[in-house]
Amino acid sequence: MFLICTGTGIAPFRSMLNYLSLHGVTHKNFYLIFGCRTKQDLLYYEEMKELEKKLENFYYLPTLSREKWDGYTGYVHTIYEEICQKNNEGIETPEELKPASFYLCGWKAMIDDARKKIAALGYDRKSIHLELYG
Repeated sequence: MFLICTGTGIAPFRSMLNYLSLHGVTHKNFYLIFGCRTKQDLLYYEEMKELEKKLENFYYLPTLSREKWDGYTGYVHTIYEEICQKNNEGIETPEELKPASFYLCGWKAMIDDARKKIAALGYDRKSIHLELYG
């Protein structure tokens, strides 16, 4: 499960992750990939780091597009593309891809790019769910 967001698009995913934590819902790998410009823009950073410690198989992957730091830099796309390619190494046809769902929330430009890039990875558009703004 990929939760991919920019800016305040993290809000619905925060709710989903807190629900998982509060109710002990079992799950496979969840990747929260959150893009913003600077460290100052990292909404809920400490809360997500704590959830990452509490929730098994949850990975919080923030990335900054306009500031260097010790985490990821650049845009969100590079991160999920790398994870998907690694997970699907050796798979030759789209029918063999490891199942994944992509939830997108954020700026229209990010969502438009993500839809194209996810399709280019071989995933069907039915695996993409979105909410956009701006």
